[in-house]
Order: sequence, then structure tokens, then C-alpha cells
Amino acid sequence: MVIGAIDIGTNSTRLLLAEKNKQGLTELASELRTPRLGEGVHKNEFLQEDAMNRTIKTLKEYQEIIDSYNGHTIAVATSAVRDAVNKASFLERVKKEVGIDIEVIEGIDEARLSYYGITSSLEKLSKRLLAIDIGGGSTELIFGKPNKMSEFTSINLGAVRLSENYGEDLESMKKEAYRMLSGVITDKEVEQLIGVGGTVTTLVAIKESLEEYDSELVHGFKLLKRDIEKILDRLQKLSLKERKKVIGLNPKRADIILGGIIILLTVMELVDQPYLKVSDASILEGLVYDFSR
Repeated sequence: MVIGAIDIGTNSTRLLLAEKNKQGLTELASELRTPRLGEGVHKNEFLQEDAMNRTIKTLKEYQEIIDSYNGHTIAVATSAVRDAVNKASFLERVKKEVGIDIEVIEGIDEARLSYYGITSSLEKLSKRLLAIDIGGGSTELIFGKPNKMSEFTSINLGAVRLSENYGEDLESMKKEAYRMLSGVITDKEVEQLIGVGGTVTTLVAIKESLEEYDSELVHGFKLLKRDIEKILDRLQKLSLKERKKVIGLNPKRADIILGGIIILLTVMELVDQPYLKVSDASILEGLVYDFSR
């Protein structure tokens, strides 16, 4: 069966069209758009009309792709929709205008699916893992060993949320990130750090000057802390207009990338890891694996 998995996040809405077989997943198509559904939601608790319209337009395009393969659609929504007062109205609109039933999943389910997708797609993993998934509105910290999650924490700290609250005040960002992360990471023994999400994959794209995104290069990439620090130093010196021209950085992510990097570096410092392994697989792959079992 061909499955079209859709992940509706705070900043991006992604599609994976895949078929599960004995060798794993066969990817048929993948898409990533940034309609930024959660724009402003963490301040006023409401999904904005323009943001909903952008997201519904994206979902219509995704459903057309899935239909072209006669696929089955599964769709989940995470932080932005979970937090929104008017989430029921958005879900009803999507059902009526697109025909998709969206499941709003809790943080624990998001973590389980993400961890399943991450660890099923990487080799040579250590026994004490920490997977960090930096989203727009929240960051998930998943502790475990290969294919088995042991502990999960979701905190209301994300690239969009941090950037909306502090603009480009890096010192305030660092203090907030440390305040929120230190309590849940301190005294944890971590042998290997895995990073997923748009912030992490974008850092690889910038480091390698990728004019076109290359999933095969990104997946499994060893991203050094010192290289991340160099990228942060470079980007913070640029105006937003200049930042949008940086090769490897999606212009739509240029205004929130600093917040995402601050979160990542804070985690790396707290677990004393000089590098992380990048996964381009996460909740979408987990959804397909889970549905196909």
C-alpha cells in the first residue's frame, strides 16, 4: 500500500509518500513547504486566518500528489494546533475543503513516532542516545537506545517561539534556552546525540553550500559543534535581507534560524557532545512504519 504521511508543524508542513517493503521504505515523493501555521499562535493562542489559508492550500496540493499514486492519507498536527484555541475550526475546514482527517497528537506520541523513524533509519548507534527534534513551537528530547524510547520530554521552546519572543537578542535567547533545557538534561548520561528537524538539516545545507537539498548527503551527516558555532557567528552578522541570500538557507527560515541554532548549541553544551549525527528521517517515516505494521 502506498501511504501519504503529512506532518503539520508550527513552521513547516511536510509530506512523505512511501511504500513499505522488506528492505524498508521506498520513497515515492517528498515535499516540504513552510506555510507557518503557528505564526503568532504562541502569543495570542489563535491560528491566524492567513496562516490557515496558506496551510490549507499546501494540504490541497499534497492531497493531489497522494491521489495521483492512489495512496492512503494519514495526517498529524503537532504543537501549533495543540496549543490553539480555535483548533476545532481549523480541523473542520481541512476536512470540508480538503477531505483530510487530521489527528492532533500529544507530545508523547510525537516523540514515539519520531524516535521510531529516526532509529529505524540510522546505523551504528550507541546504547545511550539523545534525539533532539527542534520544531517551531516546541523541542522534543527523546532518550533511549536503538529502536526503544526510554524517556521523553517536550518543552515549549522552539525556533519560531524563541525568535518571536526575543527577535535577534542572542544573549536573551541563550539565557531562556539554558533555563528551559538545563532542568531536563542535567545529569543525563548521553553517548550519542542525534538531531532532526529543519534547523539541523539546514545547518548541513549551509555547511555544504547546497543549492539544492540533498537528502542522501544530509542523512547520517556528522555535524561538528565548532562548525555550528561558525555558522551562527556568520549569520548573526548579516541583516535579514543578506541572510536570505545564504546558500543552503531557505529564505523563509532566515528569520528563525538563529533561535533554532541557539537551542541546538545549548543542548550540545549541556550533554557535552562535540558533534551530532543528523537524521533526515523522523515523524513521517515513523508514521509510515507504524501504519504498515
